[in-house]
Amino acid sequence: SEEDRQLCAIIFRESLRLNDLVTDMMDLARPRAPSPHVVDLARIAREVRALASHSERSASGDVEVRFVGPDGPALAVCDPAQMKQVLWNLVRNAVQVTRAGSAVTIRVEPHDDDVLVEVEDGGPGIAAPDRARIFDAFYTTRATGAGLGLAVVKRIVEDHAQVGARIEVRSPDGAGAVFSVTLPRAAEGDRPSPLPEPTIEH
Repeated sequence: SEEDRQLCAIIFRESLRLNDLVTDMMDLARPRAPSPHVVDLARIAREVRALASHSERSASGDVEVRFVGPDGPALAVCDPAQMKQVLWNLVRNAVQVTRAGSAVTIRVEPHDDDVLVEVEDGGPGIAAPDRARIFDAFYTTRATGAGLGLAVVKRIVEDHAQVGARIEVRSPDGAGAVFSVTLPRAAEGDRPSPLPEPTIEH
């Protein structure tokens, strides 16, 4: 019946939410040292966009998830599975806070010495006091948030400090927020690692 279908849809959505929560808790509880390889960040960003486009808000047309970047590879040095988790967490958060009818943009920009990956949302922005604590575990500005996703992001990027990774957040004029991750660009002539890139558990 229609009522049964609605109840099953609620159960399905809640199971995904709980799985995200448990995954974030496990990532914080048992951190794994990164294994850096030459990685195509543009490919990872496109895969995350494809995953995010199947979220409830995106699939319904409420929020559009866009990719802006090169048609070819954007090679950087990082752990592919961990960097995919970083992007997934950032995009997941962005979709949740973005206003209906707005968009989330995943942007990949190769530069001379590094590759910049940005996730820009269409939300209300982040106040300065919140920006100072936004990466703290269990700190959240959302009524339904657990405050774990961005803490995982921060830990992974800090673990990549050995290769020069860094992250920052800005919220220009209180309109939306942009999370920027900078990674070292791979040397000229390097090729992406042939190792398979694990998919995200969500």
